[in-house]
Amino acid sequence: MDRRRFLASTAALPFAAHASLLNADQTKSEPTQAAATQKKSASARDLQYARYRLTLNRVLKGTSPAYTREFLLKDLTGEPGRRFTNFSGDLSGRWIGALASCSAQFGESFPALAPFVRDAIALQKPEGSFGKSFNREKPNDDDLALLWGNGRLLVGLMEYHAIQPDPAVLASARRLGDFLLAIAPLYNSKQMADAFSAEHYASSYICWTQQTEGLALLYAATRDERYRDLCAAISQRAERRAGDHVHGYLCSLRGTLMLYNATGERSHLDRVIAAWNDIAQSGDVLITGGVPERWTPKKLRTEGCAECDWLRLSLGLYRATSDAKYLAAAEHVAFNDFAMNQAATGDFGHAELDAAGVPFIVPVRAWWCCTLHGLRAFADLHSHVFQAYGSEVHIDLPFDGQFRAGGVELNSTSMLELNGTVHIDVRKAGAGASLTVRQPQWAKSVIIHREGSLVSGLRVDSLRTGERIAVHYAMEPRIESADHLQSLANRFAFFRGPWLLGVSAHQQPTYFNELQAENELIADSLAAMPDKFPSAFFVPASASSCAFIPAEFPDQLGEVRLCAVAEQTGFNPARWITTFQMKRS
Repeated sequence: MDRRRFLASTAALPFAAHASLLNADQTKSEPTQAAATQKKSASARDLQYARYRLTLNRVLKGTSPAYTREFLLKDLTGEPGRRFTNFSGDLSGRWIGALASCSAQFGESFPALAPFVRDAIALQKPEGSFGKSFNREKPNDDDLALLWGNGRLLVGLMEYHAIQPDPAVLASARRLGDFLLAIAPLYNSKQMADAFSAEHYASSYICWTQQTEGLALLYAATRDERYRDLCAAISQRAERRAGDHVHGYLCSLRGTLMLYNATGERSHLDRVIAAWNDIAQSGDVLITGGVPERWTPKKLRTEGCAECDWLRLSLGLYRATSDAKYLAAAEHVAFNDFAMNQAATGDFGHAELDAAGVPFIVPVRAWWCCTLHGLRAFADLHSHVFQAYGSEVHIDLPFDGQFRAGGVELNSTSMLELNGTVHIDVRKAGAGASLTVRQPQWAKSVIIHREGSLVSGLRVDSLRTGERIAVHYAMEPRIESADHLQSLANRFAFFRGPWLLGVSAHQQPTYFNELQAENELIADSLAAMPDKFPSAFFVPASASSCAFIPAEFPDQLGEVRLCAVAEQTGFNPARWITTFQMKRS
């Protein structure tokens, strides 16, 4: 990809891969997305950016397996030799979409991307699909699996085309879209929905309903009403079925939200809001903020893909509605579930759930899907750090980020993990521009200094070029009931700021034994403490200590260190405990 062409095409636009969707039908009073094309300084401490680099380096340079051109092309031919070759297009489509999205958000250049896309579309079959032959009339699980993979590939092609417009790529995407139109009379039917029930899991009916995402992108690029109408019809077929695949359902919802952004039709947004509320009240949202791989009663483990979808869906709903509950949900996922799921290799995968539905160990690296979907999620997170409402800029997430629009350029550098502070440098200030800082629920207060002088309130008026603004988030420990989780009663979770705290067997193996769940933490003794177990992703701002009564020898009080579950990225998978019995002294 030519970097100069890329920068020229994106410098004046918000997140190029979804600009037409996210900014559709907006007025000056509605949020617009910040452009971000500057590369990050390597000296920054922000763990969110470090996490992005970790996964990006794994995708570009990692092994076991390596994402080579040959390896990715086999995904499109369905050749045997690795897991899930029947999901043709899944791996390659995610790889294309993740790198394209990172190009748009982080200003990265990936020379291998454009040649691979050309090689990929050359493998398209005359009927428009990719992979092995497709049985239109009497489909089986392999046909649904192929349909899933082709849907992920359509998304990847459209995200690539958005940052690097290419008539050949768009023509290929249209042929794939026309293939979906051709099979729609059978596939978008109750007959198919019933035939491929939740018991089919990864090859259930969600393989069809997740086509909303690619079709919404295709409609936004072409304005072909056939794609819009099919997307809307499929959207009405999406439903949350007991035991079904969470990732597929959430992809279906995100596609519906994209359709709303492209059309402005309120019914699409209302459908997504109702579905989000249903999930939030279902009991399937985990203490870490994420969601499981399958809905109850098949809730046995998490899936990195589903966690990313829940994160991205919540961010998208916040942008569409400005309702703070969606941003709070996304932030809780980002600091906890998303971070805990990331392995030291940069991969994302699966965490096992205990009998109460609490993640306790992350033993599986799902390189075939979650690693790439995790990389893709970083672009969405980065794009939501800043928002603009006319000349008023908001910083909504305490991460590193860049804002460039309307004659205003801002750069945020986060040291939240070290001292609870984010610095914002004003690179350029337009006339009358202001900055408003969000106070999240987890911050007791937000204190702002402008060039060393205290600012009253959460708004900095009349920004000046060259000045620095320091935002300090005051964080205190808090204890919340965990009774809302299945099978738990009289148990509690400990937090400091946005971080869920727990005890890991890697750092404190002696806390774990047969009766560990019955240990009692003495809540009144909870206090901040220096970090005793630094690792690559340690969070010193969250480090806490607490006295406890060991269930096995209660006459000898102990002291336990509580640390952020996000620190799991820094070491090999270890057992965690994050809900505790509690006693007040």
